[in-house]
Amino acid sequence: MIQLAILCLVSFANPQSGAVSTAERHATQVGLEILAKGGNAVDAAVAIHFALAVTYPNAGNIGGGGFLVYHAPDGSDSFLDFRETAPAAASPDMYNANPSSSTFGWLAVGVPGAVPGMWEAHKKYGKLAWKDLVQPAYRLAKNGFMLSQSLCDRLQRYKNQLQLDPGCRTTFFGSQRMEDGEVFKQSELAHSLNLISERGDQALRNGYIVDEILRISSPDGILSASDFENYQPQWREVHRFEWQGKEVICASLPSSGGMFLQQSLSLLSGSPLRVWGFNDPRTIQLIGEATAASFRDRNAYFGDPDNLRADLSQLLESEYLSERRRQMSSTSRSNVHLGNTSETSESTETTHFSVIDQWGGAVSCTTTLNSNFGAKAMAAGILFNNEMDDFAAQPGKANQFGLVQSSANAIVPGNRPLSSMAPTIVLKDGKVDAVIGSPGGPTILSTVLQVILNRYVFDMNPTQAVAAPRFHRQDLPIYIKYEWNRINIASRNRLRQFNQPLEKVSGLGLVNAIFNYNGKWHAIADRRGDGWAHSMLENEL
Repeated sequence: MIQLAILCLVSFANPQSGAVSTAERHATQVGLEILAKGGNAVDAAVAIHFALAVTYPNAGNIGGGGFLVYHAPDGSDSFLDFRETAPAAASPDMYNANPSSSTFGWLAVGVPGAVPGMWEAHKKYGKLAWKDLVQPAYRLAKNGFMLSQSLCDRLQRYKNQLQLDPGCRTTFFGSQRMEDGEVFKQSELAHSLNLISERGDQALRNGYIVDEILRISSPDGILSASDFENYQPQWREVHRFEWQGKEVICASLPSSGGMFLQQSLSLLSGSPLRVWGFNDPRTIQLIGEATAASFRDRNAYFGDPDNLRADLSQLLESEYLSERRRQMSSTSRSNVHLGNTSETSESTETTHFSVIDQWGGAVSCTTTLNSNFGAKAMAAGILFNNEMDDFAAQPGKANQFGLVQSSANAIVPGNRPLSSMAPTIVLKDGKVDAVIGSPGGPTILSTVLQVILNRYVFDMNPTQAVAAPRFHRQDLPIYIKYEWNRINIASRNRLRQFNQPLEKVSGLGLVNAIFNYNGKWHAIADRRGDGWAHSMLENEL
């Protein structure tokens, strides 16, 4: 098991204060190298993003999208939405005849936003040359990197599906030995990365890469040249709210993170969580009630902000929250919604990384292919997302994560699907106090919420706040998922007395976070995974 924070094998001529936490050690090393060269947090984020596309292919990506929240040294805050969009030929009923086609194959692919998004972030805030940020990933793809056991295990787990795609079959199950410690090279991906380093976002708008995507996807998919030409990342207002004397900066819609966190924390305000204590059955039950209430609103009303008609600010008004709070109980499960309780699998295919630079700038970035290895569809060495399943492909029916969503998140050409990704920055006295995020589908929301509660309500140190047991409850299904070895038998029995169904899972979330703790940066990578985190210097802030 990788420790929470470990020294990376990087030599710094003139190290400065800064910190990086990612899901994979090569990506962390790349981020640290960029900071050491005088790059800022956005520069490091761009380089990390492309490195993860090489070394963490189940989630890191060029063929996906995500959200980036940036706190600049001048105190300003920005949110970049580079979420995938529905192709122009998409339609609301396109998956009715074959529901599985929203998760597997080229019909599941949304127009990717990763390269235009990174280009836009760099254009507005970057310091170093674009090419210098993409080249580390190019070298990792061309020269290879040492495989980890966890990546080998993932490839074996999805081998049957991946082998159905010619590109995936050749890349992952061709002539190379895919075993722990072997060097893995990706020549096609290296070629694409070299084109991206030379052409920037134009490499994903026209030319060789787009031609290859259209050639390979055309028999089954609906992507068009105009989809790539017309894609635009969007700068949006951050979702900002005050809580316990701190300022919480989050992604706004189409991320449900900001609204969800504000609503959940507001519903819990005034409750005696600190008195009851961490992991008390009443604490677990009440937090579960709050998240279930927030999920009800998420699934009913949230969607692409450019096309929503509802005024969502009403969901945060005191009268509305008071009514929701009256429906909650710390000793019984509310029955506001009952319905589909089908089994769903927990996924860790999204990836999050956190960066702090020497000037106090911070990036919280979550990016995704949606499922592990996305749609299991490859072109030009690039894996592509299956993000179309994040729309309400069939409103009123559960998607792969068990979320039952409304027509507010229906498939519309050009729309962005609602997301649970929740990159978050916490400010104290105007300065960065925490940078937090996680993968995990809808469990991202409860994971980030609980890390915040652990740190600021239960007074845990950064290591404890991330390592502490976690649980998850959404509106539907109605059970609480809990980490199988983390909640004691007495607490589980008490929760069952509250009429609360329970489900054991192996783990929830993989947090990558950075905290200001006693005047020093503490970079944390969740012990549930094999991520790497490192603070370049433990200098006084």
